[in-house]
Formats: sequence, structure tokens, C-alpha cells
Amino acid sequence: MSFNYLCANMIQRLSYTIILLIFACGFLSAQERLKRSNDRGFSETTRPESTGIANEDSIQQKQSVPSIIKNWQLSDYGATFEKSELDTAMTFFQDYQPYNKISFSNTFTGILGGAYISNDFFKRKYNSDFYFFRTFDAYAILPSQIQYFNTTTPYSLLDYSQSENKNLRTETRFNVFHSQNVNEKLNLAFFYNQARSKGFYDSDDDDSKYHNVGLFGSYQADKVVVHGNVIFNRVQTEEDGGVEPGQNLMDEQLNLRMDDAYGELTNNTVRLSGEYRIGKYVEDKEDEEYITEKFIPRTSFIYEFELSGNKRGFKKTDVTDGFFENKYLNAAETDDETKYSRLSNVFQIKFHEAPDRKYTFGKRAFIGFDQLWYRFPEMDNVSEEFILELPERYNLQDGRFILPGYTWDIAPSVKYSYDRKQSNSYLGGAIHRMEGKFWQWNASGKMYFAGYRSGQTELEGYINKPLKIGNDTTSLRVEGSLKTLVPDYFEQNYFSNHFRWRNHFNNINEMIIRGKINSKKYKASLGANYALIGNYIYNDENALPSQANGELLILSAWLDKDFESTHWLVRSRVLWQSASETNYIHLPDFAAFLSLNYRTVISKVMHFQMGVDTRYTTEFYADAFEPSTARFYLQNEQKIGNYPFVDFHVNLKLKRTRAFFNLMNVTSDLLDGNFWAAPSYPLYKRTYRIGVAWSFYN
Repeated sequence: MSFNYLCANMIQRLSYTIILLIFACGFLSAQERLKRSNDRGFSETTRPESTGIANEDSIQQKQSVPSIIKNWQLSDYGATFEKSELDTAMTFFQDYQPYNKISFSNTFTGILGGAYISNDFFKRKYNSDFYFFRTFDAYAILPSQIQYFNTTTPYSLLDYSQSENKNLRTETRFNVFHSQNVNEKLNLAFFYNQARSKGFYDSDDDDSKYHNVGLFGSYQADKVVVHGNVIFNRVQTEEDGGVEPGQNLMDEQLNLRMDDAYGELTNNTVRLSGEYRIGKYVEDKEDEEYITEKFIPRTSFIYEFELSGNKRGFKKTDVTDGFFENKYLNAAETDDETKYSRLSNVFQIKFHEAPDRKYTFGKRAFIGFDQLWYRFPEMDNVSEEFILELPERYNLQDGRFILPGYTWDIAPSVKYSYDRKQSNSYLGGAIHRMEGKFWQWNASGKMYFAGYRSGQTELEGYINKPLKIGNDTTSLRVEGSLKTLVPDYFEQNYFSNHFRWRNHFNNINEMIIRGKINSKKYKASLGANYALIGNYIYNDENALPSQANGELLILSAWLDKDFESTHWLVRSRVLWQSASETNYIHLPDFAAFLSLNYRTVISKVMHFQMGVDTRYTTEFYADAFEPSTARFYLQNEQKIGNYPFVDFHVNLKLKRTRAFFNLMNVTSDLLDGNFWAAPSYPLYKRTYRIGVAWSFYN
């Protein structure tokens, strides 16, 4: 599908056009007051302090229209709105790395934009369904992550950070966001994020960059609700394979394993969700000054459409250097390209909880259809050995090698491509109680009845129970899932210049239970996780997908606790975990994060914070990174960990402007120099970052 592969120049021109259009909307008048049905969990009017924005009385008094911002995210194929808040706080502003927002402990290739994997097993969730995007998932903005807005005044954010040197060891980030209501019901928003990072060491050619461009919007009326977005993601990396073993990380010059390899990931997505609601108008008794009506929906008909295109490319100009053992397609150079596209349609009917009825719960049912396209790297030749490994049912006619669903053109001087088309059909439903004060709960199920994933079933649910203990608002949440999962198509079938596999894995049987207690008064959360997985799939020591024999049991427990006073803030995060079979998975036994901060106000206007962040994991055989397929795999040769990564930071905030200074890995020349971010990939030595962000509400 040509949609997948818009060229970089086209995307750049489109982004500039969108920027001009969005900011041209700034001349439109904003609405004085926004009204909403409370069906989605939002009140009809919102006070500024309820938006999560820091209190700025001096700014509010000068505005004839108060800045009121509502934002939310969509889930359940567009059926559920989940509240979200803007991040405008000064605290932890310096911790901008995307993977740290997912998990405080990670194995990564040492630079911003490089591959990563969470050391917390239960944080290994991915927004992308493209198998080769998993290790870069944090750098993409996908439809499930979009925060939709409704604003009384335009809201804009500019965010910039820079490393210590603009030309050498450089790291830069620049993010732009703008949201504005065209009228009371229609909001449009735009974002553009870009980052570039070059390896710290003088000889290091490891250079990565990524950017995200998106236009999205929402329309909310009583009976019609529409959300839509168009998003482009791109990640580019120069792959060096890590450093040669046996070197001292304190040396300025390090010998790298490669200097001519390059990887690229792209994702382009269009999603549209529309809802038509049937209900009734009732008198609004909450407004004492005027007699008004509000709409109470009873039934909704929802349709969601999504078209997603993905590509993974890997190039290496010389494969005779011995880094890769196998050369299946070309013995001189590598130019692999793997593509995956998905077209999804989901139809849904939802019966709402009724706020005017005492005993009620919501219900929904849906049916969905996916069309999937796969394309593997092109081949300069088809070896006899490879053909013999294929199933016996084939037909060679008119220079074409044919299998059911597979096609190669067999002719001299022609590159041969391997294409596969699949489909999925599924149905499901859910019942839920989200408005209740006594408790909230949800139970959902999904079953694939036709296509590649036929037989896959997914059952999920949670119970959230608020507990009033004295003057503390405490909540107990228990959630669980029981799934039978068909392995990903790329786990079963793949070939490229350096890797190939054809597997017949059994379905994965997975049971996960999570429990959490949260206390607002004590600013603490305590939880435990349990996973029992049969037929677990992992990447073995040869970086090939393999399936475990028997069952894998993983347990974890964690504690998050903040200690806060007028001038002090201490944030602590502790994780313990254990796996029953270390032949299939390697996890650190213990990981911790501790942040100690002193804060004050200077001259009554400048908010000042100074602190130290420390991250630590126990020593373990962390997974190694395979650059051609962008996957992590098991290794038993190099342990990393048992090293405190310490950062010193200063944060400032003046009205709508935030700034930070971050001195990173400050102990790099004081300890033993064992600062590995991943096997063969060192973290940078002591360096610093500076950054600033501006928010605009008019």
C-alpha cells in the first residue's frame, strides 16, 4: 500500500502546511464557556484549577476569557473516555526520556532514540502492533496515546532541550503542540516532535533521530461525537553493534563493532471514530439560576476505522566484516525492507449507565474485521536450499513460483519479493459500572472466529473499591486477564539477509493478576503482580524466536512512596521480581529509583527546585540487542547492573516558563566505570542537558 511509505520530503511539506493552518486558527474567537454532557465523566463546566494546570492568578485576571482546558483519551474502540491531565509541573521536568515515562528501570542502547526494553516484566506493553517496532515504541505517538482537548482559549506548548555541545556529543529535542477550539463543539490540535542524539564517545558513529507529526481533532455534540487523527512517526538509527569487548569505558576512544549499518522504522496511521447517541433531555437541577436541559444518552452506535502502515528497513554496505554470520540473500551488502499494513473496521453498540437511575450498569457489544498485509525483504536470488525448505505444495509456471498466498517472480536480474495477505474477524462485549461511588468494575471478552488468529480468546476485568479510612481516601484495585493468544505472524514467519525462521508455535496461554492499594493521604501505592504463561515465546541466544517448554511463572511486588513537605520532596520507587525459569527470561531481582529534592520560592515569583535522582538495578544478564531485526535476545556472557546512575538537576519555573539543568551520570569517573546501559552498549560519561518549555493559554 503506497500509504505506508510517504517520502520524508512529503511529510515535511505536509507538517509545515499543517502548522500554518493551525496557527491561522488563532485569529478565531474562543468560546467563553464550554458545556458537556456528563456521560463521559466530565462536568458541564470546568474550573481552571481542575484541569491540572498550575494556578496562575495574575494571568487569569488579565484575561477576559478564563483558560479552561479539558482533555481525555479514547479506549475500547472509541466507546470510553478516560480523563487525563496536562503535565505542567516543575517537578521531574528534567526527566524527559520517553522510556523513563514507561518504566523507571530499562535496558537501552545508551542514547536517546535508541532501542530499549523495560526491566519490569509487567511494563512490557506496546502501543504498536508491528512486531519490529516494539523496541522503539516509546518514541512513537500512536492513536491510543492521543489526548483530545476542548479549550476556551488556544493552548500552545514549546519544549526544547540541548546537550553540552551543539556539534559533538550532541542531543537536541524540539516539541511543538497547539490546540484550539474552532467553536464550542469542534477542537483541532497539532503536534510536532523531533529529537536527535549522537553517541558520546569521539569514535562513536551511533546517531539516532526520531520525529512525530500529527493532526487530530474532536467534535462533541449531544447526539454526535467524532474523533479523528492523522499521525506520522519515523525513527532512524545508525547501528554500531556496541563496543568491542575488553575496553575501558573511561577511554575517550572506543572501538566499535560496526560503522556502516543503518536502521529505519516508519509508521503512518489514520484513525476515525464516530458515535451516534440516542437518549433524552432532562431538566438540569444543578443550575439554580437558569432552567436548562441536559442530554442523557441511553444507547450509542459507534464505528471506528483505522488504516496503519509500518516499515522496518536495515542497510549495511559491507557484510564481509564478520559481524553477521549468515548472508542468505546477498553476500556483499544488506538492504532489507519489511512492511506491515492493517485496515481495521469495528462496529459497536453501547448501552450507557443511567445517572438518573439508582441501579444500572453499562453494556456494549462489538464486531471487528482486520485486513493485514505483510511484505518481506526483496531477494536478488532464490537459493535452492531455501526453496527446499518450503512446503512441498508449490507450482512453477511462466517464471513464477507460486504457493497459496505466496508469490515469487523467478527470472534473471529480477528482485523477488514475498507477500502475504491475512485477515481477522472477531467479536466481543463488556459490562461495566464506572459511575458508582461504592465501587467500579468492568468485565470484557473478545474472541476471534475467523482468520489468522482464529481461536484466540481474551478475557479481562477489574474491580476498584474506594475505601474510607479516617480522613484518607484509599482505593483497592484488582485486575486480571485470561488469554489464549495466537503467536504474532512475524514470530512464525520471517526471512532477511541475516535471519530466517519458519516456526509452528503453539498458542500462548496467559493468566495475569494484578493488585494495588493506593492512599492519597500518604501518597503511597503498594502492589503485586502474578503471571503464569504457558508456551511463552522468547528470543534465544541465537536471536531466534523460540518457545518455552512448560509454564513460566513470574512474580513481582512494588512500592511507590512520596514524602513531601513545604521544602522537601522525596520520591521512591522499589521493584522486586522473580521468574521461575531463567532459561527463558532474565530479569533483575531488584530495581529502585530515589529522588531527593529541595524546593523553595525566590522573590515570591520564581519556583526553584534542586535535587538528585538515583537509579539502581542488581546485577543480571540483561538481554543483548540485535540491530538488523531491532530485537533484544537472551545472552549469558555479560552481566550489567550493580551501578548507581546518579543525576543532579536544577528546575526553575516562572509563570508559564519552565527550565532545567541536568548533570547526568555524575559518578562515572568516581566508581569502577561499569556504567553499561545494555550489554556492549555503555551509557555516556558525565555530561549535562539544559531545557526550557513555554506554555501559552491565549
